Amino acid sequence: MPKPPLPRRTAAALLAAGALVLPLAACSGDDGVDPSTAAWPEAVDPAEADGDVWVVWTAVADAGGEGALEEEVARLGELGYDAQAWDPACQEGTGETISGLTGFADPVGVGLAFASEEDAGVFDTRYEGATVSITPGPYTCA
Repeated sequence: MPKPPLPRRTAAALLAAGALVLPLAACSGDDGVDPSTAAWPEAVDPAEADGDVWVVWTAVADAGGEGALEEEVARLGELGYDAQAWDPACQEGTGETISGLTGFADPVGVGLAFASEEDAGVFDTRYEGATVSITPGPYTCA
């Protein structure tokens, strides 16, 4: 029996997520480095970054559902990353993007910030877990 088609909203969200991730993945490795074998990039503290950061969002829940993100925080911790759940609205324009992709009115997510698009692309390529989106922009929360 064939599967029913995806609802338009879900299909649009998946296409939008792909549109955000694909250009980044295509750019990584332009300098001859194979991202799948490159060293794991160092994440940065977005609050201490000067200018734009590229955040790889690996899990998202609706506000109040932060407990559902604990497994993802632990998984990233096993890879040596100090991950925490934080508000996507703390990165300029990202709250609306993540909300549009997930349908959560008030999303909270696990995101790792990187100093460059290339580092975000290397992480995205190497990481075996899911990626919700990769978003560029400055950190705006104090």
